[in-house]
Amino acid sequence: MQALIIDIVVGYMIKVLKSGTPIVAFRNEFAAIRHGNYYDFINFVGEPIPFMITYNNGVIQEEIEARKDDIDFQGLLKAGPSLKKFYIDCKNMYGEIKDIELTDETYRKLVHFEIMLRMHANNHKLLTGKEKLINVISKLAAFKNFTNKEIELLQKGRDFLNKVKHGSKSPISWINETIIFDKAF
Repeated sequence: MQALIIDIVVGYMIKVLKSGTPIVAFRNEFAAIRHGNYYDFINFVGEPIPFMITYNNGVIQEEIEARKDDIDFQGLLKAGPSLKKFYIDCKNMYGEIKDIELTDETYRKLVHFEIMLRMHANNHKLLTGKEKLINVISKLAAFKNFTNKEIELLQKGRDFLNKVKHGSKSPISWINETIIFDKAF
């Protein structure tokens, strides 16, 4: 899998969360980017957006700023320079985080998993605002006529993501959980 800049950046921040390190300095930026709010993220970090030309309803125009109504992919592209700056700032603040239980590849997949589900649901106009991932999966599954087994597997992938981000009240077999997540991915 080719890693996207967002996979690397948000994957690193999820690793910081799993390590138990409080994310205080970058709370707003991290909340915005992990929930796909590219507009706020770009405005928090403040890097200029890259050159972009768009075509919409017969109108060709140069994009010079982030807009709240940008589609996910457009927002993600515009957020590239801000993601790079954010990553450098976070690495300077939190340093290299070692995790003997999960690989960096797993962290990147966790991010990619959520982003792709949200983008597919948004592309079909299934979401109304920022919805919890459990609802994103349910709506996308209904739209795509997924089987109950497919839905259950995606929800297990979501559950693993939540365990990584928020911890678990019971002991976890990270190896077994990763195997299940890889199937969901």
